[in-house]
Amino acid sequence: MFRAIVFDFDGTLVDSNTIKVSCMHDAVAGMTGGREALQKALQLGGDRYRLFAVVARQLDPDGDQLDIEKRGYQLAMDYGRRCARAIAAAPERRGARSALAASKRRGLKLYINSATPRRDILGLLRARGIAGHLDGTLGAPTSKTDNLRRLMRSERLSARQVVVVGDSMDDLVSARTVGAWFVAVTVEPRIRERVAYGIKDLNLLLPLLDRLARRPLARVRQ
Repeated sequence: MFRAIVFDFDGTLVDSNTIKVSCMHDAVAGMTGGREALQKALQLGGDRYRLFAVVARQLDPDGDQLDIEKRGYQLAMDYGRRCARAIAAAPERRGARSALAASKRRGLKLYINSATPRRDILGLLRARGIAGHLDGTLGAPTSKTDNLRRLMRSERLSARQVVVVGDSMDDLVSARTVGAWFVAVTVEPRIRERVAYGIKDLNLLLPLLDRLARRPLARVRQ
């Protein structure tokens, strides 16, 4: 029944949501108007490069455009370095690594679908030793929904063969939009709607999928 599991990263496999917020604020600390500019940028949304481009523009609205773009890029890179150091040492969600390994042994395709830019998430996955479990990594600037559609086309998957596992509204929306299954990681209350399936321990993921499939998933012979 199930052929692929698509995991979010931050907050789903690693306890890193608060780290990212802290690193954003640290990146603008000491700048006059920095925190106010960051709040305006967060209201507009987007990945780190878009956010800090807005911050730089807010800090110097009448400045030279090239200087503003350079400053925004430098802020995004500083934020990325802070995140990389902190997230590399952050605790995993309970059962994350064992769930990845067990899913791989069953022959399931495993993907990351993150709102973090792909070039940045790849480095984090390598640093955490997770990359070897994965069949692919998807990230910004493409939306999670469009990433999921592209994955389903490339792997020739029907919606009901895909399980999305995540902790945020954009994970839920991506699964709902394409018609995939959704399992919420509910350690933090970040999803504002009631969901049918939620777990705090990723060791419970495969037993849940077995129940949904009404029979054990076939194991791949080693």
